[in-house]
Amino acid sequence: MARIELKVPFAEKDEAKRLGARWDSGRKVWYVPDGIDASAFSRWLPREPDITVRSGSYFIAQTTKICWRCSKSTSVFGFILPAGHESLEYDNEDEEPDTWYRHEEPTIVHYVDNLLPAIAARIKALTPHYRIDFSKTTKSSYWMNHCEHCGMKQGDFEMYCDPGGTFYPMDEDDASLILLHKFAEPFGCTGSRMYGDFPFEYMRGARL
Repeated sequence: MARIELKVPFAEKDEAKRLGARWDSGRKVWYVPDGIDASAFSRWLPREPDITVRSGSYFIAQTTKICWRCSKSTSVFGFILPAGHESLEYDNEDEEPDTWYRHEEPTIVHYVDNLLPAIAARIKALTPHYRIDFSKTTKSSYWMNHCEHCGMKQGDFEMYCDPGGTFYPMDEDDASLILLHKFAEPFGCTGSRMYGDFPFEYMRGARL
């Protein structure tokens, strides 16, 4: 189970400590120890992030690619949502989005941000090399892969947006290189989605 971290103002640290919170000096953050009821810390619990994509279940996709910097094969990860997922859409260009639209085909999500904490814990349990970092290309931060050998960022564009890219398979053989880990729990994030005639059904684990 992922550790619950708290956002405690300095002026309230003594009260948080009295209730049982502990201080992680390495990460400079207060947290709820195992066995302590988190409801006592409700005022300091982080708010759920705004999301624009949601699903009742999801896949973490795993495969390998050649790092552009060190030329070694490195594991890379991403998110695939099954048919039935929803996206928050704008009714017109001048208003806030207010309609959840259901999609009847799977999608590959990229440029992921505002990942729900439970999902972040899942991906962190699989790899330390998929994490938030800043992209000079997009001038934004998002969850991205890093080479497990040299640590270099492996940006999303080549992997997700170029046909034939790591997570943009064009045929059955390329799709079969992708392993899917299925999780029957809610998914939510902000991010871009890709639709098209990619052979999802040939990915390993797609039919579980």
